[in-house]
Amino acid sequence: MTPSKRSSRSYKISSDKLSIVVPLYNEEAGCKSFAQNLTDCFDQQGLNYELILVDNGSVDRTGQLINELSLTNPRITGVRVEVNQGFGWGIINGLQAASGDYVGFMGGDEQIRAEDVVAVYRKLLDEGLDFCKVKRITRHDGIWRGLISSIYNLLFPLLFAVKSTDINGTPKIFTVAALKKVFPTARDWFLDAEVMIKAARAGLRMGEIEIEFLPRQSGSSNVRLSTIVEFFKNMLYYRLRGFK
Repeated sequence: MTPSKRSSRSYKISSDKLSIVVPLYNEEAGCKSFAQNLTDCFDQQGLNYELILVDNGSVDRTGQLINELSLTNPRITGVRVEVNQGFGWGIINGLQAASGDYVGFMGGDEQIRAEDVVAVYRKLLDEGLDFCKVKRITRHDGIWRGLISSIYNLLFPLLFAVKSTDINGTPKIFTVAALKKVFPTARDWFLDAEVMIKAARAGLRMGEIEIEFLPRQSGSSNVRLSTIVEFFKNMLYYRLRGFK
């Protein structure tokens, strides 16, 4: 099953401000096209938004390109993390800089259509949800990673009673009140899981949009074998110890 491409038809959403945080680590090949596609779509849809691009300790030209983008578009804000401490730490720094009435985060690897980001936001507003996210039902990220993700998404709801079969799907967009209840502390890849666990325990109302997860157009994935080991270690740790 493959979701149909969403219409680019313009519609009025809200005068409230949407903040989207995107951590970027060594993404010089694709960060400009990613930002352009997203802001073009947001502008077409008439959104009031800010795009927070986090240079998450990159050692290539990602930081320089973010600076250039912020100079040409006042809706783009750059945040610099001097030393990469993990995917989650980049998001946390970006969330701390957000000023929107609704705040979300997502990856910057161009695997999510800009129209799907808007669809997540629209569903959140239309249904009065606390947060909304994507559910990747068609994925183009390789057999090995797909297998690991399937195992992870099967085990996770059993351990934490979370009602989702795509824990790491982003964007995740929250009301400010909901974000305060789930604000993450994990500096690594477990950040997505942490907010999902906290959201379930807080009884937040969640929505999902089914999407196709596109192939990477540039750069390379930062998910390694060590990342997978990290996921499962964190699952066991938080199942036994919980959050502070």
